[in-house]
Amino acid sequence: MIRLTRREVVIALGEPFVSNTGVTTEVRQTVVELAWEGLRGHGTARGADPAELDACAPLLAGASPFGLRAALARLDHLTPAARSAVDMALHDLLGKACGQPLHRLLGLDGLPAEPTALSIGACPDDELVERAKALGDWPVLKLKLTPEDDGSRAGVLRSVYGGRIRVDGNGSWSPEQALRVAAELHRHDVELLEQPVAPGRLDDLRYVHERSPVPVFADEDCTGPADVLRLRGRAAGINIKLLKCGGLDRAQEMITLARAGGLRVMLGCKVESTLGTTAMAQLAGLADHLDLDGPVGLLDDPFTGMRVDRGALSLPSAPGIGATPVPGSYGED
Repeated sequence: MIRLTRREVVIALGEPFVSNTGVTTEVRQTVVELAWEGLRGHGTARGADPAELDACAPLLAGASPFGLRAALARLDHLTPAARSAVDMALHDLLGKACGQPLHRLLGLDGLPAEPTALSIGACPDDELVERAKALGDWPVLKLKLTPEDDGSRAGVLRSVYGGRIRVDGNGSWSPEQALRVAAELHRHDVELLEQPVAPGRLDDLRYVHERSPVPVFADEDCTGPADVLRLRGRAAGINIKLLKCGGLDRAQEMITLARAGGLRVMLGCKVESTLGTTAMAQLAGLADHLDLDGPVGLLDDPFTGMRVDRGALSLPSAPGIGATPVPGSYGED
């Protein structure tokens, strides 16, 4: 019998993170714990409705981690954030019940993983230069741009940084503006451009994709398996995030569909604790690009798990997801 409990956690950032969608100074997450036969599985998501999670507890009462698929089928009505938290905890339990790290249990052990990008939020040029100089040994940087940007800030970054550069537009521009930005980014050897136009305008996305000298990736336009099918021919790749798609099972389905449709795959995250990024990192060997820097810059992260050393990921060897609560972090002894 599985028993569900949850806790709300608030994690401060060392410094504000600025993007086109606003300023983030703290992260509010729900942590789900599933207890089964002396084992505990953990999952988390930003924006999960606590009442929704409480309502799904009786649906899990008769479940076991070995019936993970059947259990998740009962939860398909949940919002993606809530489903992702429970999905993560069930996968964590399954790995622990089998005594294996999740990536090994999924047959992904030994697959090489790309280095993860580190995001730089919107900031003045002088601050961008200072940050880039401090991050000179990080192999991939992702620059957040706003509607006011014309792409020239990528040139500011390139003037002091020799590594790989990606740009995230967060839906900032019209198709014509996006193409002008893309031309400028191409001048500075930017390797990809995420979500240049507003989500929900797939014809605009296709227009930019077909004409851009920089590969275009869909982020906000890619929230689940059905979106992957719609994005064929409209983008060069997709960014998958657990709290958008609803969990690891759906993320794997999206990767399979993307490969079949000729789309490249990026695994991403929000600004979030190590628990969520360690869960997504279990699939790292299946991706072309990684953007799993969510915990970087957090103060008092309530979990330990994967480690990142100048972009290189090291997955934990503990059973399950391998993310461990820090004693005293949110009521843990």
